[in-house]
Amino acid sequence: MESEKWLQELFNELRERLGEEYQVTEVDKPALNSAGKVQIGIVKKGERTGILLNLEPGKVKRLKTGTGLKEAVQCLVEKYLEKRSMLRKELLAGEWFEMMKERIVYALERREGNEEALKHIPWEPYLDMAIVFYLVETPGGDTSYRVISNHDLEVWKVSKEEIFQIAKENTPRLGVPLLLTAEDAVGENKEGEEESLRDMEGYLTKYSQMGVSAFVLTNQYGLYGASVILYDGLLERIAWVWRDDVLVIPSSINEVMIVPSCGSTKTVQQWRKIVQEMNQEEVQKEMALSDSVYFYDHKEGKLCIATDDYKMIFN
Repeated sequence: MESEKWLQELFNELRERLGEEYQVTEVDKPALNSAGKVQIGIVKKGERTGILLNLEPGKVKRLKTGTGLKEAVQCLVEKYLEKRSMLRKELLAGEWFEMMKERIVYALERREGNEEALKHIPWEPYLDMAIVFYLVETPGGDTSYRVISNHDLEVWKVSKEEIFQIAKENTPRLGVPLLLTAEDAVGENKEGEEESLRDMEGYLTKYSQMGVSAFVLTNQYGLYGASVILYDGLLERIAWVWRDDVLVIPSSINEVMIVPSCGSTKTVQQWRKIVQEMNQEEVQKEMALSDSVYFYDHKEGKLCIATDDYKMIFN
C-alpha cells in the first residue's frame, strides 16, 4: 500500500472517530531520533493548542501492508484523550501568560515563500531567515504545540521584544544543543548522543582528530534544531576547537551541518547547489530553511551569508 494512501486512510478513520471538529495532520520530524515513527498532530476547533502523538514503527509497518488500521486508530484516540485530559483549560484556551512564559521558545523558519504567514505572527529577521516563536508543553515526544500569533501578544499584553527576550532564555534550556557525526546521527547512536551531550567540545575534538570533517548540529529532540546556531557562544566554541572558521549548511529547520572552513572539500558554490537541490525535493520542501550557505567568522564572532569568494574576504 502506498505511503500516502495508508496515511490518508488513517486520517479519515481518525476524523470519523473523533468528529468533524477535529483537525488531523502529519507533523514533519527529522530522521534523527525518529526511528521510523510517524508523528500526528490533532487539534480541536476552538482550541489553540494541539496534541502531538507518535505512531510506533511496528504499527506503521502494519499499516503500510494494509493491516492494523482499527488497532492504530484506537491506540491514537486513547492516547489523544489521555493527553488532552492532562492539559489545563488555561493552556487549551491560550490564556494566562504568566503560566506559559517558561515554555516560549524561538525557532528558525524559511522567510522566502512565507511572507503571507509572517504577517500574522511575531517574527524577527535573521540574515535571510525568520525567527518565529512557539509555545511548547513538553519539547519532543508527545506534546502540545502551537505557533505564537499576533493575537496572542494582544491577549497577553506583551510586545514582540519581550517574547524574544523570554525565548532567548528558554530555548537553550529546553533545547540543549546536540552535535553528532553524520554516522551517529543517521545510525541513531545513543552512546554517541550521550557522549556529545556530556562534553560537546571533547566529542568534536575526538572525531575531528579521527579525520571527520562534517557534523550534524541540532538539539537533543531533533525538532526545530537549526535554531541552535542562535545560541550565544555555541558557534564560537566550535570554531575554537577547530581553530578555524565554520561553514554552516542548512539541512532543514530541524538541523544544520557544520564543516571547518579550511577542511571543506567543496566550494561554497557546490554546497549552495546541494542545498538548493535538496530543498526542491517534495519531501524536503516544507522543512526547507534556506537556499543559502552561512559562514561563521571566528575573528569577528559573526555569522553571515557565505559569498562565493568568502576565503578571499576573510583570509
